[in-house]
Amino acid sequence: MWYPLRIIINILPLRVTYLIGIVGGFLLYLVSKEKHKIMAEELILVLPDRSISEIKEIIRGSFVNYCLSETEVLLYPSLNNRFINKHFIIEGREYLDEALSRGKGVILFQAHFGAFQMTMPAIGYSGYKMNQISASASRWKDDGGTSRLQKKAYDIKAKHEYALPVNHISVSSSMRPVFNALERNEIVGITVDGGGGKKIVPIRFLGRNAYFQKGAADLATRTEAEIVPAFIITEKSLKHRLILHQPIKFMRTKERDENIKEVLHKFARILESYVFMYPSHYGYTLYLRRSRASLDSYPFFQDYEVPQDKTLNNRMRGDYA
Repeated sequence: MWYPLRIIINILPLRVTYLIGIVGGFLLYLVSKEKHKIMAEELILVLPDRSISEIKEIIRGSFVNYCLSETEVLLYPSLNNRFINKHFIIEGREYLDEALSRGKGVILFQAHFGAFQMTMPAIGYSGYKMNQISASASRWKDDGGTSRLQKKAYDIKAKHEYALPVNHISVSSSMRPVFNALERNEIVGITVDGGGGKKIVPIRFLGRNAYFQKGAADLATRTEAEIVPAFIITEKSLKHRLILHQPIKFMRTKERDENIKEVLHKFARILESYVFMYPSHYGYTLYLRRSRASLDSYPFFQDYEVPQDKTLNNRMRGDYA
């Protein structure tokens, strides 16, 4: 669906684009039995109080949320400040403005939560200087088993990302551009929760032992930049709420490793609250982290290789096995 839609998506009414994303998500839900099983196992572990019917509903919502986010990538070339003003509500903008008023730059802490990539155009088209530390979509072409069509789609996605009003900084490049951006009192966005990084910090997250990337918090402790957590909630008709939080504070008099762990612990608590409120915004990430555990530099959750307990197996057998 995604590849042929790239030509017509920008001329369709937004409500039609929204319906395409919903239908695509439902179709993916119907055919992705193995993803069901993995996602269900993960959701039951982090949401043990939810019934099987509730877990199924979260999984359906996760597939829809994923497809809506992927469909939105095709809109990147046509986005502008008028679109953002019409379809986005930015809550907590005063926290960002106050943080920037200190003149030391802002590090925007993000997670792989919902349409997190839409933070880039939301900030960039709202008059801010936005930089993003990321891996280009074309980087995933080298993964084993990637088809020619998938590789082409990754190239198109990368091209669309670079059409946004954002300075992209590769995760594998020098950090000098990052320090320069902060010195210019600009915003630097980075995702913190899992995947890619080699330096990690163990954090208790969603009732499990998780490994968060050290880099973002290390950067924060090395500079005087403010740390502002940011989350996007997708609502009906592709309306979005970008929620900016008060800056995360920490004791700079401590040892650096202590500061890093304190920052990540506080961010993990905020992210945890969003996962509990909007689990369908994180369900697909739980699936991806689990399915890529052998490919990532480290597993996101420590218990991936631990056999599921008997209670969990009994709950899963009749519904997803």
